[in-house]
Amino acid sequence: MGNIRLHTKFIVLLTGAALIPLIVVSAVTFVRFQSTLEADASKLGHQIAATASAEISSFMVSQFTSLANIATLYDPNFPIRPADAGRLLDTILLRSDDFTDISVVDKDGKEIVRKNKLLVVAAGDLQDMSTSQEFATVRESGVYVGPLYINNGRPFFDIARQMVGSSGEFLGAVFAQVDARVTTSVVTDISRIVDKPGRVYIVNERGVVIAHPDLSYVLGEKDLSALPSVSSIAGGSMQGQISFTYANELGDRVLGSAHPLKIEIPGLGSNDTSGISWFVVAEQPEASVYSDARKSAIFSLIFALFVVLVAAAAAVFFAGRVARPIEALHTAATEFGKGNLSYRARVESHDEIGDLAQSFNTTADALAKTVASLKNEEQVITAERNKLSLILGGITNAVIAVDLDRKIILFNKAAEELTGRAADTVFGKPVPETIHVFEGDKEINADEYCPSGAEGVDGPVFDKKDLRMQDAKGREHYVNLVAGRIREGKSIGLGCILTFQDITREYLMDKTKREFVSIAAHQLRTPLTGMSWTIEALLTDAKGALNDVQKQLIERGRDTVRTMIGLVNDLLDVSRIEEGKFGIAIQRLDIGPVLENVLVVMRKEAAKKGVELKEELPSALPQLDIDPNKVEFVLNNIIDNAIKYTPKDGRVTVRAEIQAKEFVISVQDTGIGIPAAEYDRVFTKFFRSKKAVTSFTDGSGLGLYVAKNIMDQLHGRVMFESKEGEGTTFRIMLPVPDAVSAQGSVPPSVGSPSASVAA
Repeated sequence: MGNIRLHTKFIVLLTGAALIPLIVVSAVTFVRFQSTLEADASKLGHQIAATASAEISSFMVSQFTSLANIATLYDPNFPIRPADAGRLLDTILLRSDDFTDISVVDKDGKEIVRKNKLLVVAAGDLQDMSTSQEFATVRESGVYVGPLYINNGRPFFDIARQMVGSSGEFLGAVFAQVDARVTTSVVTDISRIVDKPGRVYIVNERGVVIAHPDLSYVLGEKDLSALPSVSSIAGGSMQGQISFTYANELGDRVLGSAHPLKIEIPGLGSNDTSGISWFVVAEQPEASVYSDARKSAIFSLIFALFVVLVAAAAAVFFAGRVARPIEALHTAATEFGKGNLSYRARVESHDEIGDLAQSFNTTADALAKTVASLKNEEQVITAERNKLSLILGGITNAVIAVDLDRKIILFNKAAEELTGRAADTVFGKPVPETIHVFEGDKEINADEYCPSGAEGVDGPVFDKKDLRMQDAKGREHYVNLVAGRIREGKSIGLGCILTFQDITREYLMDKTKREFVSIAAHQLRTPLTGMSWTIEALLTDAKGALNDVQKQLIERGRDTVRTMIGLVNDLLDVSRIEEGKFGIAIQRLDIGPVLENVLVVMRKEAAKKGVELKEELPSALPQLDIDPNKVEFVLNNIIDNAIKYTPKDGRVTVRAEIQAKEFVISVQDTGIGIPAAEYDRVFTKFFRSKKAVTSFTDGSGLGLYVAKNIMDQLHGRVMFESKEGEGTTFRIMLPVPDAVSAQGSVPPSVGSPSASVAA
């Protein structure tokens, strides 16, 4: 479908501007008028229904009043003989057009008298009503109104009213059979007020007709519960009045209004008759209700058509004067869009359109100059991009750049060699389809090394070493991965720059070295263990008594062997750590026995060295989630170092306390200290301070490295503070379980807070 010309749009717009308000106003007026008519009709319907309700109510009240008079005849306090009361009852029945049967029941529910217009009731015909629902209802509620029923082609319903003594006691009840044709007569008379096919009728709570101008509805017990006005009151739950527009069972469109029937019975102290759930429904023909609204709609339609014709003529005239200059501007813009930058708008009007055309031509001149400048800049950018590609091509590390959707936009030569994929085969592909990076056995998700929420970050966003990846041929490579962003990345569509350093050769060499160390350590441990056993056997005089000189020599040899075994064990621990096989068996237990096991040994070592070992420990120590053997290793190593590097007559202090959610063991010495320049190397493999090497010859430099790894696996920390020549303080911090932490700090010790071991 082609574009609609502006001239045509103006015609439609001007015509619509005149027509739409008219339509809106007419529609609103029509709706309000129709709503008013409907409200008036609904009000009339309710008035009609209320009139019928009032007449039926008046009829019912008169019947209950008659029952009250009959009840008076059988009041024990009323001075009349039973025979006279019976004759009066016959008279009342014969003169009444509405009653066909009357009976009086005593307080036990037994009939004491019954009169019928058509039948002679003998004493043997009297009934016991004590178990009937009717008797129970009238006794409980004071009155009873029964359902409509048909007898010999005539509609009837039963009513009853209790008899009450002067003291309010229950004396019995009066029952009567009422001819219901009077209700049909009432609704027939009132239906004449409503235009045909309108009508007024009465239904019970189930929607069954009990009074209708058409007696067949009553005799046939017609169910009208499907009609909206009736269904809304089915069940007797309606409160107040309600109206609906619908098609009734005859197919006539009507406005139906429902009204509950309420009867006020004098003498009961209540405005509601128990058991009466009747409703009056008045239906008015929809045609008569909305006839005036239809006439108004036809007039509005004719007037709207006249307005359209006048508006269309005016629109044609004004559209030509307004649209032509704008169409000229449109033509100029189209030519400009095709690349014809020399085309200019030709508009000679001296109004806003003419000013717009002049502005357009000025903008076109400026844009032509800008386009020429951009072409020159594009050539410069292309040259710079080619230069950058040449630079990246010469970098030995693999460099991969991805856009904001993590699709590859740059892939240098080193990246091709590392991944085994040509650059032209990966451009535009998501990086996870090309590269799979693993840390151990777990693949690292692209969201980790190139996070999507890091816009505006300038610098590295990911940096991990010793990662594993496979190339296109399935060969494994070990890499260090650094991912970075530039602050302007989002504006130029650059997501991350990934730099892979291939360390496969170095990794394999280091692995070979670790394997060699592990094998050598295993091979050394066996003969060293044998030597240790042999020396211990000699020292126990198992092979004969030794003199003092011999014992000193052998003890020296034993110490050397123990040092060698410790070194071998340290090497094996380092090997297990680097291979990820350094198992930790965590269990919850008291830290006290573990700490005491270490201190028992360290007291002896301190005594040998002539160093004071001071213990400031609380009386109660908490339970922690630890591997006791590994924690003993850490404590042994750190306390032994403190004793070893503290001169004679120096002091080593061991303290313990809970700080926040950590159990902190601090080891403070007055030893040689650590130079500040060597702080960063304290927890690395084979590190020994130059001063320590000069002063003390033994030591592998592996103990603190192993201790640091143990603490990492226990989710703890190890830290130190040191000043050269003054001493060092190491702090071992282990997490305290929540249940222990909630109890608060460890209580202080009782009695002497410290113990000392001196040389």
